[in-house]
Order: sequence, then C-alpha cells, then structure tokens
Amino acid sequence: MKLEEELENLLKEIYMKRVEEGEEYEIEDESMKEKLFRLGYIDEDGNLNQKGIERAKKIMRLHRLAERLLNDVLRTDVRKIEASACKFEHVISEEVEEAICTLLGHPSVCPHGMEIPKGECCLRGEDEVRSLVVRLSSLSPGEEGEIKYLSGDDEIIRKITSIGLLPGKRVKVIRVFPTYLIQLGNTHIAIDERLADTIHVTRI
Repeated sequence: MKLEEELENLLKEIYMKRVEEGEEYEIEDESMKEKLFRLGYIDEDGNLNQKGIERAKKIMRLHRLAERLLNDVLRTDVRKIEASACKFEHVISEEVEEAICTLLGHPSVCPHGMEIPKGECCLRGEDEVRSLVVRLSSLSPGEEGEIKYLSGDDEIIRKITSIGLLPGKRVKVIRVFPTYLIQLGNTHIAIDERLADTIHVTRI
C-alpha cells in the first residue's frame, strides 16, 4: 500500500473513532504520527485540526459513496464491499465523485447506516442538480420512469422481481395514495411505499 493511502486510512480511522464514535484513540505509530503532523492534519498531541477533519470527512465520503455504488448498483454483498471500497476511495476523482453521488440520488447514509458527509453537489440543492436516478417513490402521478436498479435485501428484491418490476422496464405512476399504483405495460400493480423506495428509475 502506498504511503499516501496509509496516511489517508489512518486519518479515516482517527475520524471514525474520535469524531463519530466519541472514543479515545492514540496513534501508536510515531512515524505516521509525525507525517500527519508535518502535513498539517494533526496538532502536537495527535488531535485532528480543522484541515485534518475536512480531509478525513472527504475520505469517509468517498469510501461510503463507493460502498453505496458497490451495493446498490453493482449488487455486491454488503459483507464484501469494505475491502473494495477501501481501494476505490483512493482513486475517485472530483468529477467521478460528483457523478456517482448524483447517480445515486445524493444518498445520506452508507449501506451500514453511517452518515455520508455532504459534497458540493449535495449542497447545491435539487433545483440546480437533479438526480439522474431517483426512487420510484419520488415520482408524481402521471410521471414515467425506466427502472435502472433495485436496492434492499434479498427478500425485497425477490418480491419486486416476482411481480415483473425489473431493470429496463418502463413504468408509470397512476397514484401514490393510499398505496402506489404502478402501470407496467397493460398491467396495474399496487405496491407500498417501502417497495417504491427500493426501486430506482430515470425519469422519462
């Protein structure tokens, strides 16, 4: 592993322990501690300064976006995404980061329920950046979409696919209350909001 990646992983670990979990954390490797200090990420006592916090948040954002991409789009088992996300986070450019975040609809949490720090694309607002892929539940009556991918556990995925709501299919929202009534071809299908939240579409 490259030194830069080792330093970024250490920053991420410090941030998770001290900031997110509120626990004590001591940097045991003195040489790494010295390098982080020289880079201006920590103070003499090993505490993250503002520069260090911002860098650590950026790394966490990239890592957790990578997890969402691997889990939601590539359908990688959530138990196996950690190692791949650790590699991915070090090679995502600013442009790719924004594209992934927009594609996923600016997710707020990773597959493990941990917060994804917001990026500039998230802060611009929905009026300026419209997600390429949105949840079916965000469509209004009369709107149509093409299913791009499904998220959720295996039981939910099986339930959705068993009623014919598969990636590539075009659907139209007929109503949203008291249940979602979806038109698929000549068939009307009623689903609850929980299922509608797990179906991701592009508006047509």
